[in-house]
Formats: sequence, C-alpha cells, structure tokens
Amino acid sequence: MPATSDLKDVIIAYKKLSFSDQAAFYAMVPNDFCLTNSDIQSFLIETRITEGRGCIYCGSSHVVKNGKRKDGTQRFLCRDCKKSFLPNSESVTSRTRKNLTVWTSYLNCMLDKKTLQETSRECGISMSTAFSWRHKILDALHEMRGKVFLDGTVEADETFFDVSYKGNHKNFTLPREPHKRGHSVRTKGLSSEKVCVPCAVSEAGFSYARPAKTGKVSSDSVKKIFDGVIAPDAVLCTDNEKAYMGFARDKGIRLVQMETDSRVTKRQGRSYGMQRINAYHSRLKGFIQRFHGVSTKYLENYLVWNDVLANGQRNREKLLELLLSEILTARISLRSCDIPHRPPLPVL
Repeated sequence: MPATSDLKDVIIAYKKLSFSDQAAFYAMVPNDFCLTNSDIQSFLIETRITEGRGCIYCGSSHVVKNGKRKDGTQRFLCRDCKKSFLPNSESVTSRTRKNLTVWTSYLNCMLDKKTLQETSRECGISMSTAFSWRHKILDALHEMRGKVFLDGTVEADETFFDVSYKGNHKNFTLPREPHKRGHSVRTKGLSSEKVCVPCAVSEAGFSYARPAKTGKVSSDSVKKIFDGVIAPDAVLCTDNEKAYMGFARDKGIRLVQMETDSRVTKRQGRSYGMQRINAYHSRLKGFIQRFHGVSTKYLENYLVWNDVLANGQRNREKLLELLLSEILTARISLRSCDIPHRPPLPVL
C-alpha cells in the first residue's frame, strides 16, 4: 500500500512540472517511458512560442492561435508578417511523425557514437532516415558549437584528412581518378588531396575545429575560423607555422610558438606545450575512423559532433537534456532530399 501511495505522489509531482522539466526527467529514465507526439507539440509551444520567442519567421511576439488541424495540432498566426505556422514548423521534427521516445533514443545513439546501422536497428528506423536525422541534428547543433569561447592558454594546430568525394553522384564529375578501397592518397605531402582542419583546445578542455581548405593552412583561413572563438586575453600556443602570426597580431593575442622538435617551451617562468592539441587530434582521428570514411562534404558536421561530445562529456544526462532542447527548438528548414547537395570541398 505505501508503494502505491508513493507512486501517486510521483505522478502528481510529475504533472506539476513544466514540459521542459518533464523532458529533462524523461532524459534520465529508461526508454520504456513514452512521451507522444502531443508531448512534442506541448514542448515546442512552451519553448518556441510561449517563452517570448514569438513568430518563428519574423520573431514578433504578436502571435495568436489560428485553429487546429484535423489531427488536433494547434496552428498559430503572426499578426505582423501574416504567416501561419505549426509549433514544429521549420524544425528538425517537421514532416516527421516520430514521438519523443525515438528522438531521445536516437540522441543516445549519437552520444554513444553508434554507426548508422547500429542506430537504425536500435531506433527502429530505416537507414535513410537514420542518415537524414543525423545531418539534420548536426546542422541544428552548429549554433550550439558556435557559442564556444576559448580563453586562458589555448593550443592550436591543424590536422589533415584525405579528400573524399563519396556521395557525390548526380551532376558531378570526379576531378581525379577514383581511389580504390583501402588505398591511401597517392600524392605525397600537403596537396589538394588533403583537407586542412585548424583545431584549438583551451586549458579547460573545450575544443573547436572547422575544415578550412585543401592543402597547407593559410593566414586568411585561420582568421576566418578562429575570429570570435579565441579570447583577446588568451595565450595562443602553436608550432612555428607563420599563418598564426597574422591572426595573433590583428587580434592582439599573445602568441607563443614552439620549435618543431620541442615538446615544452618556457616563457616568463611558465611552461607551454602542445600536448592537449596533439591528444585532441588523436581522439578526433579515432572518432572519424569509426565511421569508415567520411565524405568531405559532411566533414564539418562530424567535427561538430566530436566537439559537442568533447565539450559536454562531463554530465551525460545534462548533455542529453541540452541536445533535446537544442534540436527541437532550432529553426531549420532542411529537407532530406537537400542533404546530399552540398559543396564537395570546404567553403568558408
């Protein structure tokens, strides 16, 4: 009898929570606890419309209810831009009919770095759906990754990935002979067959990486990638690559450059090294290798994925709650058929 009474108390307390708190509670319990499509609608109404965000198109707060669809979904109308919309319009969940259970299960698979085949099997969705969801979610997380701000001692260096034209089929002419499976890039050195990825890691462990261009790193690409990411009062520690000198000078950042064969250098009584960025490169290579060849046009999304996991790995439950909120409320109009139509090489 006491157990039944406790259960009723839990149910009553749960119903008093806001839906965002219910979603946070749900993220910490097993997947047999199910929230439905109506729950997603309630969550989106609370976070996208009720909490002062207003119209998802123009941002106006002058939004009114505009009847319901046959399935009971509430419609809204903006009095300013005159556009009508649903709570999930222009979101990752638009044009999908999966409940919150499947989305949370999918995010758990991403936190575990599972492949498309493993994710498809665990979530009960097709491989094509698993693929499109992956890139819709990662596109939505670009804004979250863009909030990273590195301060203190920041180590920066570039790493390189082989150019892969995998997935480019329609209206595309391969600019070189195809590489046979299992063979490495034939051109030696830093050629157009390598994608340069400048990376930075702070002493607090936060990281940031973006693909820049093919071949050797340039001063212009360093400025475009790290502008607004590295704090002006940070100490930037790099190897002797000249591309970082112009960036540090323009931003007024103190630059400490290492000799090629030196592991540690001392300046003003303090030791600086490149151990963190080298360890980051190693983990990043291992992460990318897990997916058996990432197409260059999707490389930036995988870098976002790796950084989100690295920057939020301290608390899985909080990270799952944050990701769930981010992907459901982010404005994204990407359709599955649009995903493959991306530039085959990086464009800053």
